[in-house]
Amino acid sequence: MLSHAELMTLEQKLREQTVLSIYVNGDFADVAARNQWRTQVRNALDAIEESLKGSTHADRESFASARKLAMTEIDSYKSGEDAPGWMGLFTATETHLAAVVPVSVPTTASWSQGANVAPAIRVLKESRPVLVVVADGTNIRINRYVDRTMALEESIDRVAKVDEPDHLSKPLPQGFHSGAGGIPGTDAAQRELKHATDMMLTQAAGRINQLAGEDAWILIGGIDVVAAALHSRLEKRLERRAAIVPLDIHDNQARLAEIAREHVSRLRAEEDLKRVNEVLSASAAGGTGAVGLKEIDRALFNGQVHELFLTSSFVNERPEESEVAIRRAYDVSATVEHVSGDAAERLDAAGGIAARLRFTIQPASETTV
Repeated sequence: MLSHAELMTLEQKLREQTVLSIYVNGDFADVAARNQWRTQVRNALDAIEESLKGSTHADRESFASARKLAMTEIDSYKSGEDAPGWMGLFTATETHLAAVVPVSVPTTASWSQGANVAPAIRVLKESRPVLVVVADGTNIRINRYVDRTMALEESIDRVAKVDEPDHLSKPLPQGFHSGAGGIPGTDAAQRELKHATDMMLTQAAGRINQLAGEDAWILIGGIDVVAAALHSRLEKRLERRAAIVPLDIHDNQARLAEIAREHVSRLRAEEDLKRVNEVLSASAAGGTGAVGLKEIDRALFNGQVHELFLTSSFVNERPEESEVAIRRAYDVSATVEHVSGDAAERLDAAGGIAARLRFTIQPASETTV
C-alpha cells in the first residue's frame, strides 16, 4: 500500500488529468451481501456516464476507456475479512493504482480533474507498519506487521563462548565447597552469558531503530525482564511509538498479528486524542493550532500548516472542501492524518478539521510600528 509520501506524489502527478477514482467497501458480515459492492460500483459508474451525456465525444470516450481499465482490475477483487476494501485510480490510458486496502471505505466512484484521495487518508493510517518483537534470554525475533500480513524480519541469537571447565561436569570432592566467591569457572561463564545477552540486546535495539523508520509502531514482549531491557535501549525518538505488551515466546504468526491489531488500535486512539487535544488547546491559546475550515483556509494560504487532521464525518459530508484542503496541504509539504474514535468525536464538535501549525502570524492590529 502507498505511503504518505507516495500518495502525495501520485496526487500531484494526476492533478491536471481527469481521473476515475473508485473506492470499495468489501467488509460485509453477511456472506450473502458480500458482492453488494459490485452493484453499487456499477450504479455509480452508470450515474457518471449519464452525467456526461451533454459533454464532448472525447470526454465520453475518455471515461469509457478509464471505466474499462477499472473493471478489468476490479473483477479480480474478492471481498472479505482479508480484503475489507479496495481502491483504484485510473485515467483514460493508464491504471495508476489498483490495490486491496486493509480497511473498509465507503463505496464511491468519481470522475474529476485530479484524483480523489480523501478516502485514502484513512487507509494510510491503517497501513502504518508495526514491529512486533518477541524477546527471551537467547533469541530476539523482529516481525513486521503491515496490510494484515505478519512476516519475520530478523532473528537475532545470543552468541556466548562458554568453555565449561572439566570440574563443572563432575561432582565436587567430599568436603570441597566453592566459598563466598563461587566457582571461578561458573563466574566466568556467567559473565560471558551476561556479555552475550548485552550484545544481543544492543544488536536488536540497533536493528529496531533502523527498521522503525519515521512511523512504525513497536510492540515488545516475551520474557518480561528481557523485553524491558530491550525497550530501555531504544532511541528516545521512538518512546511514544513503543510499548511493552503481553506476548508469549511461543505465539505463532497468526496470534502475533491478532495482538498487533489489538494493541496498535489502542495506541493509535491514544495518539489521535493526544494530538487533537494539543491542537485544540494551542488554537484556544492563540498558538500553533488552527481549528475549523475558515482558520485552516487562512493557514494553508500562508503556508503555516505542518499537520492537517480530518475526520470521516468531515470527509463524507464535505468531500469537495476535504479534497481542496488535502491538495493545498500537500502543496506546502504538510502531512494529512485521519483521526477516529474519541479524537474524532472531539474534533467533529469543533468542525471536523484542524491543523498543527509550523508558526504563528501576529495579527496586524497587534504589530508595533
